[in-house]
Amino acid sequence: MAPSLVAVDPADSANLERFVDLPRRVYADDPRWIEPMRESVAADLVGKSAFRAYAGLQAFVAMDGDEVVGRCAALLNPRLLAADDTPLGQVGHFESIDDRQVARALFAAAFDWLRARGARFASGPMNGGAHRAHRLLVEGFEQEPFLLEPRNPPYYPRLFADSGFQRLHTWRSFDWQLPQIERLLDAISGGEERVRKRGDYRVETTDGADRGAVLGRLHTLLDAAWSGHLGYAALDSAELVEGFAGLLAVMSPRSLGVLVDAHSGADAGLAYYYPDYAAEVRALRGEASGWGRWLASGVRPKRAVYHTIALRPEVRSIGAAQFLLAEMVRNSLADGHDRCVVALVDEGFRIFERVSPPSRRYELYGRPL
Repeated sequence: MAPSLVAVDPADSANLERFVDLPRRVYADDPRWIEPMRESVAADLVGKSAFRAYAGLQAFVAMDGDEVVGRCAALLNPRLLAADDTPLGQVGHFESIDDRQVARALFAAAFDWLRARGARFASGPMNGGAHRAHRLLVEGFEQEPFLLEPRNPPYYPRLFADSGFQRLHTWRSFDWQLPQIERLLDAISGGEERVRKRGDYRVETTDGADRGAVLGRLHTLLDAAWSGHLGYAALDSAELVEGFAGLLAVMSPRSLGVLVDAHSGADAGLAYYYPDYAAEVRALRGEASGWGRWLASGVRPKRAVYHTIALRPEVRSIGAAQFLLAEMVRNSLADGHDRCVVALVDEGFRIFERVSPPSRRYELYGRPL
């Protein structure tokens, strides 16, 4: 039943816990849902995350009487500008019951806050930029979620569309078993062999490397590799640690590969996969204190998530992606993974469709303010 009267209030210390708790109600009937780490959400809201050291955020809750029925946040990342050089507004941390009145009231409050600060366009859902949670799942709800996959109720795209949002970008994911993984290696073998024969590049993994040194190396590479990517802005060092150190801690020494120019020694790209500890993280119920405790068993899941390939512009057309990808796929097989999700593939990257059609689809939306 729709709420009889919806009131939207700024989220503050008095209703912070209810803001963080709302997803447990929204996803109560979804046994596949993986709860985000609660302390990370709370840190964003109260200004204690590395992102909030430079970015603006105002959270809102929608109330039906004394019950929270929806939430969202208006965000401004000063390092992200719209095409007209005005601030790029974002609407993130969105969760709601299936009710257009609730969603419209939340979005209206967020739009007003963004307009008052000079934004003329808003994208969503996006929690600060492309390096943070963003986009909606629109197809593939029947698939088993992978760790760090965007997941939402199927009605969310309708609520966004009803408030004037239109699609900005699409991503796809692919679910494969060993025969499809082997077909991928065949599909990319030509580009891989051309790069290998020239001998201009090699792939280095992080086996035995200091984690701090690895993060520093990635920080230097990221801006060059991701420049121009939709929603990407430079990260501070502390923000990189917050966003990536936990994942690096549960990856194998072979999971992260860096493409290196064999002549100059310069880093030219990176790729990584990670063991799909979705079930283990789901069992944490949002409590980060238990992160990684499953590693003591020494048992890795059979599924890997092939998550990211990022290259400097000058090496994108020479087969370097195929060379780097082939190395990482073989590493994942050596780690014992015989299934994978090729995750969140940009719509312009079509080589994976030589193996199979996508099994999941995601969208990011935007609208003028």
